[in-house]
Amino acid sequence: MSRIRVVNHLDDLARDTRAIGPFVARRSVGIVRDGAQAGSSLARDFARESAGRHGKHYPRSIRPETSKPFFGFGMAVYSAQYGPVASARQGWMSFENGSRNQPPHGDLAKSADIVGPALPGEVRNMLREAFWRAGQ
Repeated sequence: MSRIRVVNHLDDLARDTRAIGPFVARRSVGIVRDGAQAGSSLARDFARESAGRHGKHYPRSIRPETSKPFFGFGMAVYSAQYGPVASARQGWMSFENGSRNQPPHGDLAKSADIVGPALPGEVRNMLREAFWRAGQ
C-alpha cells in the first residue's frame, strides 16, 4: 500500500492568501464589464424586435458604461450599467417604460432577467479559480 503525504506550512498559506486578493480584484473588474456588455447586447437584440420602424435607431443607443473601480477602506467597488444614452439618436425616447402613445417594451428588464442570474455563477467560478490557483 502506498501513502501520499501532503505537508503545508503557514508560509504557503500566507503566500497563497496574498495572491488571491489581486487576482480577485483583476477578475472582478472583467466580470462586471463583461456582464454589462452582455446585457447591453441582449437589450439591443430585444430592442430590434420591439422598436419597429419608428424606433429603428433606438437599439444602437443602448450602450454599456463602466465606472472607474474604487479601492479603499479595505474594499473595492466595481460598477457598470447599460441602457439608452440620451444624447444618442432616439436614446431619449420612452421605449423602455412606454408612454401614452405606446406600451412599455421592457427590453432592458428582459436582458437583466438573463444576465442577472448568471452573475453569481461567474463570481463563484472566479473564486473557485482563485483558491485553486493559489495552491499551485
